[in-house]
Amino acid sequence: MRARRRPVLDRVDRSGEAVVLVGRRVVRLSPLAVSLLDGCEDWTSDVTLAGALVARFGPPPGGQTPLESTRVALRDLEAEGLVECD
Repeated sequence: MRARRRPVLDRVDRSGEAVVLVGRRVVRLSPLAVSLLDGCEDWTSDVTLAGALVARFGPPPGGQTPLESTRVALRDLEAEGLVECD
């Protein structure tokens, strides 16, 4: 799987989190979501993104692999219209 971020109308960053304007909706992003978005400015593999997240935040809780957790997060961001995946 690869992902790249989609353009947003506006973005405000504060203390590692961000809020973005997507169409007419405001979406609040966690530090992990911000890292994912910033990590896929252009098409980037989920393996690369998972490695970057583990380096920054450590392994995911709950027994999921880093790759599984990254894919779930990317699907969530895709549902919000923030990334596109292939």
